[in-house]
Amino acid sequence: MNMNPSTGISSLQNPPPSALESTVVLRPSGSLLPRERDAMAFTSWPAFVASGFAPLGFYLDGWTGPDVATLCESIRHSPWWDRPIWVSESTEPQPTWADATGSLSEAIAAGERALAARRSLKLDPSGLHFDERVLYFMYLRDGAELTPLCDRNSAQLYRYPLVEALAHDGDDVAACLATLSRRRLLEPAELIDRTRHCRACGSAHIHYLDVCPHCSSIQINKAPSLHCFTCGHVAPENDFHDDGGLTCPKCSTALRHIGVDYDRPLTQYACGSCHHVFVETSVVARCLDCRNTTEPNALDVREIASLRLSAHGRAALRAGQIRESFAALDTANYVEPAYFRRLLDWALATHARHKEMHFALMLVEFQNAAEVIEKQGAARVFLMLDEFARRLHELLRTSDLTTRTQEERLWLMLPFSHPEGLTARLQKVLQEQSSQHGEAALRVRIRHLQIPHDLQNHDTAVQLMGRLQNAD
Repeated sequence: MNMNPSTGISSLQNPPPSALESTVVLRPSGSLLPRERDAMAFTSWPAFVASGFAPLGFYLDGWTGPDVATLCESIRHSPWWDRPIWVSESTEPQPTWADATGSLSEAIAAGERALAARRSLKLDPSGLHFDERVLYFMYLRDGAELTPLCDRNSAQLYRYPLVEALAHDGDDVAACLATLSRRRLLEPAELIDRTRHCRACGSAHIHYLDVCPHCSSIQINKAPSLHCFTCGHVAPENDFHDDGGLTCPKCSTALRHIGVDYDRPLTQYACGSCHHVFVETSVVARCLDCRNTTEPNALDVREIASLRLSAHGRAALRAGQIRESFAALDTANYVEPAYFRRLLDWALATHARHKEMHFALMLVEFQNAAEVIEKQGAARVFLMLDEFARRLHELLRTSDLTTRTQEERLWLMLPFSHPEGLTARLQKVLQEQSSQHGEAALRVRIRHLQIPHDLQNHDTAVQLMGRLQNAD
């Protein structure tokens, strides 16, 4: 086999009939081994680009770690971004933008499977939006998972390198994955970790501080303390010292005998700012990125998991419904309408036996979605609905449920909740959207019923939902 020095393309005596759709081997020598068939070898990435071949996939062999990373980056940012990338087993470390390590035969098989999947979808990879690119990439790799990588330099603490490789300038990786997961197009495969995030900026870089429970000062120290039996005053021992003796600073009683006049309680803390004495400190969480300080229980808890394409995502991709606007409202709390009605009937039956059971039923109805879609396009409506769904997801508890009976009708079941507070917060979200989008904003009507206050004799789930839907 001879090498053409001007192109870096190996000259084959008998190139395979499918040479224009072959697996591309990038190898410094530019040669193929005798047993390697149905592949084309190139010495470099520029040599391959100049050749005009359309690859089934790529196989990288004989490169050092940094060189492999550079080649992977070039491939993922090229028109062949969706093709499988395999590297030889001798490559260390394996680049995060590659699919797997293995032999050339395995790489060829992966490329052929991806080709069959591409032909079944009949989509133009160059015209896909970011979320569609992620789903398309996963569809071509049946059973593949997006694995998170712990990176202390990442604001989210974990990142998904393969998704970052598919992003263009301006694409938000974290928001894209959150949206796809919320819409159940991607699903968790294996739980990796749980992280806590600042609700102000979303950062996972949180610092925990012990502070005074009275004034929240960090000027606290452990100090031995005394307890005066006469007046009950407790303070640091230094406050009781008086000319070599012990005197209560509050009632001026001379303390001579421990166990009679005073005792020593457990070691306590003393605040240098307000002089408050306490046994246990309070803990606050401070964001290292935006400096916002809050209670630890007010942090946003997120589960970090490897992600895979769900059956719903596969079906939506095949049907071309990824950009279906109202699907953004299908949050993690979403259940099918029939199941929602059964749970509502169950709640009514439970209330009949246990009067302490109360809940609210809420209807959120989008009134002008069709008009906005016609004037602004579905993409604009999708963005607004996705932002609304994100904010709604933050407000809902794990016990709350949602469903959709029509595209523009979102139902919420809120156990042991007063709907007025959620209504006010949702209206605030809508006001913010209205000020941002002006006349192009969505108009929403929110109505609710409270059980047992609005319950009528023998009400069923269907009757409750019908009465709320027809209410003025």
